Amino acid sequence: MSKRTHTDMTEGGASLIGTVQRLRSARMARQMMMLVMVFSLINFSTILMTDSKYGGNKTFEMSRERVNFDETIASAYTDGDFRRVYRMSKDTFNDLHNILLPRLLQIFFPSGGGTRDPSKSKYLIDTKVRLSIAMRFFAGADPLDLFGWHGVSLVSVFISIWGVIDAVNSTSSLAFGFPDADGQRMIAEGFLAKSGAGFDNVIGAIDGILIWTRMPSLAMAEYVNVGQSNFRCHRKDKYGMNMQAICDHMLRFLWIDINWPGSSSDYMAWVTSSLYHNLVSGAQKILEGMTLIGDCAYVKKPFMATPLKGTRRGYEDAYNYFHSQLRTTIERASFGVLVHRFAILRSPLSIPLPKVGPLVMCLCRLHNFCIDHKENVCDGVDGGNWNHLNSEVRRYQEEEGGSSGVVQLSRAGGRPSALLDNCHHFIDAERHRQDSDDVHTPMDAMLASVKDQNLRRPPPRS
Repeated sequence: MSKRTHTDMTEGGASLIGTVQRLRSARMARQMMMLVMVFSLINFSTILMTDSKYGGNKTFEMSRERVNFDETIASAYTDGDFRRVYRMSKDTFNDLHNILLPRLLQIFFPSGGGTRDPSKSKYLIDTKVRLSIAMRFFAGADPLDLFGWHGVSLVSVFISIWGVIDAVNSTSSLAFGFPDADGQRMIAEGFLAKSGAGFDNVIGAIDGILIWTRMPSLAMAEYVNVGQSNFRCHRKDKYGMNMQAICDHMLRFLWIDINWPGSSSDYMAWVTSSLYHNLVSGAQKILEGMTLIGDCAYVKKPFMATPLKGTRRGYEDAYNYFHSQLRTTIERASFGVLVHRFAILRSPLSIPLPKVGPLVMCLCRLHNFCIDHKENVCDGVDGGNWNHLNSEVRRYQEEEGGSSGVVQLSRAGGRPSALLDNCHHFIDAERHRQDSDDVHTPMDAMLASVKDQNLRRPPPRS
């Protein structure tokens, strides 16, 4: 036998032995895996039989005593404490429940059958309890605390929250929209009463706010076809969504739009909105001489009055002052009241991006409802809620490297400065600014009014 033939046989034998060993190892690995699965199954079955809190079967499920909201929860609070916890009085809470009740019954009892008396069914969660869970969540409470307080499971907490959001957003009496002619006249009269220059043609104040969220996952960014980095507002060191909003003189929202990521400018978010295109095309009617007011992120139009750019003197400086007197209605008042009342907005929202819009719409509708019921002032955020918000922000800092803290309101009228002016939007507006003299706009009439009255900026208070 040649040396080469002997070598080939040796190598072939070694290869065969290696193959056998690999097959034996793979077979042993499969056997070990099967043993682990069998022991795990036996162990899990033992848990199900001995510890009912892990069971999904009704026979072994944890027994929970359903509570009656009025008798057990509401009665435990004084009127002041109730308002501090729920951000509204007991009467307002009951009015809200009565408005939502038909829709809540449709959502939580879709078939219409079965008993609806909590005293007759240990599985029933009362609609007031569900509303209580949602309102406390909006106020910043921890879901892990909510299920213990209300005697429900953690899953039921989230089912209740999103069921209430659905009910609020689908109840027509809580809806809002851009005002008609009569509404525009009424709002103009309201702004006139607030104007030191006698501006009688303002029908709304517009601005943008960053809705703070966690960094979206790569899968979610791919799903919405927007890069992760586009959701980050580097100026505020936050991820989120850009919300455009218009409010009236009573701080009520008239219109909101939340379709752009946090890095987008206010100008871009506004000019791509359906309302802007309707105003430009005339599909949305606005009374002759009436106007919206906004900051330098927006551009002078027949329906938009903005400040004069740069340093101004005389009547032009006075115009900027009296213009800002009304414009700050939305950033210091509407946004400030919204964030103060619903403290969930003071820390990053830990919800999927498609759910941010419905949640914010629900909060804006509830904001208007509270104002209509004279719930204009709220006490400070509850201590337990504040601790939860702080923990959410710490988790954000650890996982995403952010340096932002819980959103505080400035002393200047409750302005949520950490969420406003969320990007460098003035450059965008500058490229599209149209100050042609041949187009007379309501802004020109406002300037002329300040000049004719010989108004000047009031001296600073000593």
